[in-house]
Amino acid sequence: MYYRCELLIGGMTYDATNELVNWDDVEMSFKRGDYDGVVRSFSTKFEFANGAYSLLLKEYLSNYLNSSATLVFYTRNNSWLLNEKFRCALDYSTFSYNDTTCEINAVDNSLASLIKAKKGTQYEYPVKEIKESQPLDYDRLLMNSDIKWSIPSDAEEPNVSHVMTAYPNAYYTIPFYMLGQPEIATKDIVEVFDTAENRFESTESLFGEYLFKNISDRDLTIRIKVKFSVFITYQRPGVSFPIYIRLSSYNENSKELKIYYQSATIQTFNTYTVDIDENLTISPGEMINFNIALAKSDPIYQNFPVNFKFNSLDTPLNISFSERGKSVKIDCISPKVLLNRLLRSITDKNNVTGEIATGVDERLDMAMIVPAESIRGLPNAKIYTSYTKFANWMSAEFGFVPVIGDEKVTFVHRDTLFQDTEIKDLQDSTSDLEYNVNAGLVYSGVKVGYDKQDYDSVNGRDEFRFTNEYTTGITLTDNVLELVSPYRADAYGMEFLAEKRGEDTTDSDSDNDIFFVGASLDGEKYKLVRDGYTISGVISPSTMFNAMYSQRLMIEANARYIGAFANALEFTSSDGNSDVTINGVSERSSIVLGNKLFTVGELSVKTGDLEIPSDLTGYIRVEKNGRIYKGYVKSASYNYGRPEAVKYSLIVKSVD
Repeated sequence: MYYRCELLIGGMTYDATNELVNWDDVEMSFKRGDYDGVVRSFSTKFEFANGAYSLLLKEYLSNYLNSSATLVFYTRNNSWLLNEKFRCALDYSTFSYNDTTCEINAVDNSLASLIKAKKGTQYEYPVKEIKESQPLDYDRLLMNSDIKWSIPSDAEEPNVSHVMTAYPNAYYTIPFYMLGQPEIATKDIVEVFDTAENRFESTESLFGEYLFKNISDRDLTIRIKVKFSVFITYQRPGVSFPIYIRLSSYNENSKELKIYYQSATIQTFNTYTVDIDENLTISPGEMINFNIALAKSDPIYQNFPVNFKFNSLDTPLNISFSERGKSVKIDCISPKVLLNRLLRSITDKNNVTGEIATGVDERLDMAMIVPAESIRGLPNAKIYTSYTKFANWMSAEFGFVPVIGDEKVTFVHRDTLFQDTEIKDLQDSTSDLEYNVNAGLVYSGVKVGYDKQDYDSVNGRDEFRFTNEYTTGITLTDNVLELVSPYRADAYGMEFLAEKRGEDTTDSDSDNDIFFVGASLDGEKYKLVRDGYTISGVISPSTMFNAMYSQRLMIEANARYIGAFANALEFTSSDGNSDVTINGVSERSSIVLGNKLFTVGELSVKTGDLEIPSDLTGYIRVEKNGRIYKGYVKSASYNYGRPEAVKYSLIVKSVD
């Protein structure tokens, strides 16, 4: 095999084959990092003498730091034609020389090197520059709201009765004070208040203080529960007139008075118990209160007070309802568009492209990215991310990993990089065989999902897309494999941010976060995908979304990879709601992993076979001592300067 080294300087080509001093160090390597695509690398330091030395020095003395030179390396094939193996720019900031030789490093500006150097850099992009032309129509989650009131006490001690004084021929609002902060999850639906003792006339204009009002544009179904007792006395014994306790309403739109509950006629010196547990439909503009009606009696008695002694509530007044907020339009971003924007930032080039394989996982095909600031509707919203976060999301969520070429990054499913196809048979031309177990690929547990979020609303207890933990049954180690997505799929987190739209403050703990949803294009908008995923164990199965991004489905996307060290996973715990069932399968059930992608074994060998396989997605066959090993390239080193044995490190697929 013949080698040729050329220098390109000042528009001219110079044959430096015989003037490259350190031929023995010229090496090309193939390495697979983190079980993804194989990446090529080469020697980065070159030493020249004679004419090549003179040309490089002349370029430096003439152009100083603007000097430019490129090295091209060829091998000659069996047809005696030159095949370019690699080319690289030379870095004059590393240039040094003596009387006879000079040294200079290559500028490793390969796409793989640039990504490695900048993958952790976080970039900030205006959403308007990379958003889809069609927005996401976010039609909201059905959320529970809950408000509690209690009749105030006349003393600080608990369980002390409240005494209320009223007079015949009038109506009085019963006082109710809210307990704690009301949990109203949906804005612009209701208003709630404390009520005080208040005399009023039973007329449209003088309806008593109200504790609950429907301010939306639609009917509202509420559940109202309360239980309390009241002892009634009157200073004029022997005088009788009707007394009623009522739950009533007045509609400011229709001017309608309505009584939802009215006690039986209560006689004085008697105890009456109010016990209500009803579902009511409240119209827009309708407001409700609890009041006491003291019917008309002889006017001579109307100045004598009636005392109402309320015992402590057995059940505080509780009004609860479930509602959805109004749909909002949210800017969204295609994963492919975001990938290409990241690559442009990393390389400063427009000719580098990013692709994502389609037709492999429908969950990925329908995924749309929604930045937190866009969910909140902030003006000039931005997205904040790095290549590392994007790649970790693709890997943890979908089992997709990058294959990095010269000018393209393609994310493909990991399984496609480990094909059951033989690409090379080394037969018995090997030496120095050594087999080892890769302890770094042995795990006793798996953590999968998303970082736990702390919500201000009790509705958040329904969220299940946090972190689940599983045990593999392996006791040899305490290593834990983490498949945690840096992008969020929690539906409640997205809902709570949407609820903040229009608020004055621009600060939120989640403003820099990135969410993603399953959505499909429907005309001029993207709609959330709910069909195909039957879910139970949540507050509102009909409005829940992102069921396709559950932890269990993340494991299924990585099942053959996890299968390298485990046959099955046993659920142990969850940071969120673990009662969820999707398509009839509980998120807490065991997971059988099935066919493994490869094993935890690694094989190292040397061979005199110097030909590089053209396809590194298949396995290399090695036969030694009566055993047949099949393994995928983890690394391989080829020395072009001298006919030295090739060193292979293989990820073992099987041993027969």
